[in-house]
Amino acid sequence: VPTSPAEARGEILRVESLSTELPLIDHLTQVMPVPDFFFGGGMLMLIVLIHATGLRLLTNRFEKRVQTFGILRSTWRPDVLMGWVVFLMLLLHLVEIWVWSAALVYSGLVDNWRAAGFFAANTYTTVGYGNFLLPDGWHMLAPIIAISGLFTLGWTGSVLVEIVRRCQQIKAAAYKAKLARSHPPRAN
Repeated sequence: VPTSPAEARGEILRVESLSTELPLIDHLTQVMPVPDFFFGGGMLMLIVLIHATGLRLLTNRFEKRVQTFGILRSTWRPDVLMGWVVFLMLLLHLVEIWVWSAALVYSGLVDNWRAAGFFAANTYTTVGYGNFLLPDGWHMLAPIIAISGLFTLGWTGSVLVEIVRRCQQIKAAAYKAKLARSHPPRAN
């Protein structure tokens, strides 16, 4: 296990030197350089863990709140809850973009926070505008950032579909209960 950055670079060079002996490894490391793979892959795993934790906390809170609703007299409370959930999902994604930005700044790949945030946000969301590129040798990090965004945004979308369904179900039950109260059944 390397104990210093110089030893780590030496290990990376040793692994990359294997490519002269094995052409397949040479081709793979040309497509996905080892530093991009390990740095980007480690960051992707961190982002997914942050996202999993955030969504778990969010959905647990949602479930607790939904349980207190029961049969409501109000049809607007589920909408407020859904709005709050969407806001928290937005915050979760902004935190993830900030984590990517911090990784870019603290690794020295980007020298200022504004540029790092702009690059991370555009890449994470796959919007892709802007002309900023990472330094030579780190260009494959951008697709890894985009993959992390695709994973987490897709995950958020699927959770949001279920939350919208549940809120609509609660509103329908509340509306049905309101109708029953305003039009009681007639006695024969």
